[in-house]
Amino acid sequence: MFAPRQLFTLCLAVLTASAVSLWGDAPDPAPSVQETVDQAFQLLNQGETQDALLGFQSALEADNNNLQACLGQAMIFNKLERYTEAFAAYDSLTERLPENAFAWNGRGLAAFNLERFDEALDSFRYASAMTPNGYHFESLAWTQMCRGEFNEAAESAKRANLFYTREGEQTLYPLLLAYFAHLEAGETEHARRTLDYTLANLPRTGWPLPVLNFIVGKSSAAELISYVRNAAQETEAHTYLGLYWRAQGEHETARKHLDWVREKGDSSVFEFILARALPQGPSLAALQPATN
Repeated sequence: MFAPRQLFTLCLAVLTASAVSLWGDAPDPAPSVQETVDQAFQLLNQGETQDALLGFQSALEADNNNLQACLGQAMIFNKLERYTEAFAAYDSLTERLPENAFAWNGRGLAAFNLERFDEALDSFRYASAMTPNGYHFESLAWTQMCRGEFNEAAESAKRANLFYTREGEQTLYPLLLAYFAHLEAGETEHARRTLDYTLANLPRTGWPLPVLNFIVGKSSAAELISYVRNAAQETEAHTYLGLYWRAQGEHETARKHLDWVREKGDSSVFEFILARALPQGPSLAALQPATN
């Protein structure tokens, strides 16, 4: 999955390659302001976030209508997890540039992390309609999952997988999300088919493959946790363990994993917000009668 910090890098690469084209007929800023903006983007590329933010703010003091500086500032606010400021900045950009998918996506990320899921949903819908791609549909799926719209989440996640495949990106995340969305909705047969498709079509190396191996019984929960290499992966692992045990009806075990995420998880990944948003009751799959 492209977590918010990864999306920040993706947006930055596109912007620095072709910043002016993103804004259509927006007026050119004064040369001195443009130089400040260009330098701020260079600082971002070098990882000098705070200095870059000062550069964008300096440019906006000279020209508060500079759209590139507005976007750069908004991107940094999201990166620094200053989501209230990020949302306000992106909201202003979408008013001025209602057809710009970058701005809508950034607005959606800020709203999602503020757990304002209605605004996140609208934002990602606009972004995916304007620029259909894997990340926009995956973001939409996570938002629908948090809203308890599990059927819609499964469909959006599957669309995300199709776009990722067309884009040459192979990732397990959308299909894991679709699988658990089906389980939350009580659609165990659809979940099984999604799992079969995943096993047949995706690579057998890298994270989050250990999650898939746990689901199909190739490893234990302890072995899954042993594979994590950073806080983001640990957060993801505990979230998927919680979802798995919810579907199995093991509510106390599920609660322990989800509580770990809520209390100690990495807030930069979608799974952190999902763990906070999940309803306290069991999934519909756990309520289904056993069949022989």
